[in-house]
Amino acid sequence: MRMVNCVALANTKYHRVKNLLSGMAIVLTSVLVFLIISIGLGIIRTENAAVNKIYPTWHVMYRNVSQENMEKLTQHQGLETYGLRQDIGQSTLSKGYVLMSWIDETGQKLNKLKLEQGRAPEKGNETALSKSALTRLGYPEAQLGDVLTIPFQIEEKDGLGLEETAAFKLVGLLPSPAEKAGNQLFSMLLSKDFMQEVIPKTQRKYRIMARLQSDQFRSTDDIEKEAKEIGSSFGVLADDIVENSDYLFANYVDPAFYAGMTIIAFVILITGALTIYSIYYVSLIDKVQEFGKLRALGANKRQIRQIVLRENLIVAGLAIPLGLIIGIVSVKLIFEQLLGSIDNRGISIKIMKQVIESGEVSLIVPWIVVLTIVVSLMTVIIASLKPMRQAGKIMPIEAMRYTGQKETKRKQRKGFIDLGLGKLAGANLSRNKKRTLMTIFSLGMIGILFVVISTVFNCMQPQQIARDAIAEDYRLSLESISNDKMRPEREWTALQQNNPIDQEMLDQIKALDGVKEIEALASISGEIPTLKDPYSNQNLPISIGGVRESQMKDVLKSIKQGDVTLEELRQGNVLIANEYFLKNNPEVSLGDQLEITLFDGDTSYKKKMTVAAVSDVPQAIDNSNTFISSDEAVRGMSQNNLTKYVNIKVDKDQLAKVQSELETLVASHDAFELESFEEILAQWKSAIGMMTGAGYAIMLVLAIVGVMSLVNTTIDSILSRKKELGIMQAIGMSDRQMKRMLQMEGLVYAGGTIILSVGLGSIIGYLVFLYAEANQLMQIKTYHFPLIQVLLLIAVAVLVQLILTRATTSIVNRETIINRIHTAE
Repeated sequence: MRMVNCVALANTKYHRVKNLLSGMAIVLTSVLVFLIISIGLGIIRTENAAVNKIYPTWHVMYRNVSQENMEKLTQHQGLETYGLRQDIGQSTLSKGYVLMSWIDETGQKLNKLKLEQGRAPEKGNETALSKSALTRLGYPEAQLGDVLTIPFQIEEKDGLGLEETAAFKLVGLLPSPAEKAGNQLFSMLLSKDFMQEVIPKTQRKYRIMARLQSDQFRSTDDIEKEAKEIGSSFGVLADDIVENSDYLFANYVDPAFYAGMTIIAFVILITGALTIYSIYYVSLIDKVQEFGKLRALGANKRQIRQIVLRENLIVAGLAIPLGLIIGIVSVKLIFEQLLGSIDNRGISIKIMKQVIESGEVSLIVPWIVVLTIVVSLMTVIIASLKPMRQAGKIMPIEAMRYTGQKETKRKQRKGFIDLGLGKLAGANLSRNKKRTLMTIFSLGMIGILFVVISTVFNCMQPQQIARDAIAEDYRLSLESISNDKMRPEREWTALQQNNPIDQEMLDQIKALDGVKEIEALASISGEIPTLKDPYSNQNLPISIGGVRESQMKDVLKSIKQGDVTLEELRQGNVLIANEYFLKNNPEVSLGDQLEITLFDGDTSYKKKMTVAAVSDVPQAIDNSNTFISSDEAVRGMSQNNLTKYVNIKVDKDQLAKVQSELETLVASHDAFELESFEEILAQWKSAIGMMTGAGYAIMLVLAIVGVMSLVNTTIDSILSRKKELGIMQAIGMSDRQMKRMLQMEGLVYAGGTIILSVGLGSIIGYLVFLYAEANQLMQIKTYHFPLIQVLLLIAVAVLVQLILTRATTSIVNRETIINRIHTAE
């Protein structure tokens, strides 16, 4: 045993250059494993800490539950506890509204609702409001005990009722919500007495916030499955069963997350093991004669295998602690930079930063350190298995003449009449086919992973995602309100008759300096009497939106079933349905003729129309309408002005100026809503940029690990042939010819890596794209080949190989030809 340790230690010192390369690969593997797990779990743990500080603690919310079903559901044995909420109505503000609700005591606790002052309403007309809501209601100086006169509308069966006024006694102050631009929602708590007085039993639609008997569940999947089973057994619709996903993820095991982390660690382990194995395999070729001599001196197979393993473990024993030190030193810096890149407007991000600064969550977790050591050691051991077996099989006589080339059945070596540099390079590569193929394979695996990841990131185009949301630089739309008795003028049928987007306004927008083009699109509302709305049990409301000829190319590309032309749409008898409509109304099929009641101002009429096609058009085209037809056909369905959306194309140099003028225009009417392409694009760029940055950072470390293998192969290939190269130069080969020959050998490695990476990587990348598109993952809809990334991969592979060849040949040429011929390594 002592002899084995002494030989392993001596080999480690003697082959220090090659062990340095394998050590660097192990260091980088350790750093990668530690950082990925530490940062991944660090984000999760800090987010979980933030969630547990501010998020509600219920597991699931059941919405729109009747009084009868509420009484039954709350008795279910699967519920640990529950809270109730009943929305009563709202008080409308100039921008936004105050939502009036009753929440019972348990519901307040589950929602972590803590009053800044006073208490929750208990009886009669008592109320609790935030200071910001009081200010918006006209009571900035209100104090506890004051009586406030507030106008409001009761939530009735068919919508909001007529406005009425009541006096409310202020008994508590709620926390003020964060200020933000645009419409804002405020809360107003009322007593159970008031709720029961104004909302009849038959019209109540409770929200049940429930915690399940979670001691029998360990994963989020189990809780979500049980919550859906309980809800469906009491007639709660699937869309009305809402899991508290952030809270569940923060407090229970999420199989998907841990499966993802396991896959990432597995990929790193396999890629690292292949790379380190290729380094060990190439290094083993030159050690064969040493092992043969040890066998001749009496060492057995087991001792030879132990020498190989212990030499590798000695290197790992030095490299893994170094990798951990680098990871521990850099993890906090990287984590802080990552958090800094996230949009700071979210309250959870602010809390996450506070959690880190206060030290509530540590990024250095002992079990992650242990896991990193285990994974890194497993990588080294897996990479050592085959070299150990090969070393153990070596026989003393064979070892003395071993050169690394594969023995063949040929009795005579093939020669060439005309010998050139290409044939010399090919002869060397063919003599060591295993070494050549192993190096190409290990580098190719990293290249394949790079191309696949690049394909995914390239298909996540923020420009395209934003363009799917809005067709041009701005979209001006009319925001209608249904079933509000106090605002009947905001019904779409009323807006049609007195539409503020008239020709005069369109001309005004078009005349703005910087506006290049505008496109007005129509929409008409209606209902299908043969289908019922699952919430109200009334006729199913629908809408038909118009598309222009310029949009038909995109419409036709998005058709999933059926076929239709623009001319057929213009006739006004056929429709294109969106996939969501057919999914939620399975009784409707392609080709069905629907009898639709269309609302034309104060009148309505019936029209039979055929579902000719089913599509998945983006919101920029269908504007969230149920069906689409040609714009001309839609306008022909009404005597009124159906313009509801205006797409505005602007000169890029005039965006800021035009936006300011459009915002002034929007302020002139409550129903106007303005959306900006640049704002949507910025949001997606921020989200995708963080993801791609993290992904490419991982690939950079893996690439460096792969380069270590290439460096080892190149150095070994050249230094082990110093004698051979010296003889060739002695008989007439020039330095330039030697460099060219070695560059040809290097380009074979680069070419093989490129072919494997680009070829197989592109195929796998496309398959991943198809899967993501089919499952609607990460907003991926269109395939984009990662041309720039592939060209970068090719350039780096060729450049690195040329640099390595040039560097190693320069080292060789420092020795004289005579010294090289006499060299025996």
